Amino acid sequence: MKRQRARAIVDASPLTPAGIRRVVLSVFPRRHDYGDFDLADLVTELAEFGIATVKPLRLLMKKHRRQILIDERVKMPRAETLYLASEYNPAGVDVHSNTSWYAVPGLVRQAMEKEFGWDAVIGIQEVRPQDYAGQS
Repeated sequence: MKRQRARAIVDASPLTPAGIRRVVLSVFPRRHDYGDFDLADLVTELAEFGIATVKPLRLLMKKHRRQILIDERVKMPRAETLYLASEYNPAGVDVHSNTSWYAVPGLVRQAMEKEFGWDAVIGIQEVRPQDYAGQS
């Protein structure tokens, strides 16, 4: 019997919140690891698109890495930068260059949007009234 390689074992493991963080931070710079976000909902959102193991997530993040980093370098108006720094986590905002960067959930959702389209990603995240019909 042939021994399975370590990479194959890791790639075949099911997605967990810790696994998502590990995969994303292996592809993107560590500055994206700020905030205390719950990644459990990302596991179900990714499963809706057929991404249930580590390998497809890693390939998705690597495929869209360059474009996401380019999108982050877009300069914002000064007022928007100051608003983001005051209202949200200032760790993700550079007030000197008027840019910001995504946290781990934002990176995953940006990659999903680039791969599957805006409408598909929003359709997963929206709460539909018929899903809760008769529940009170």
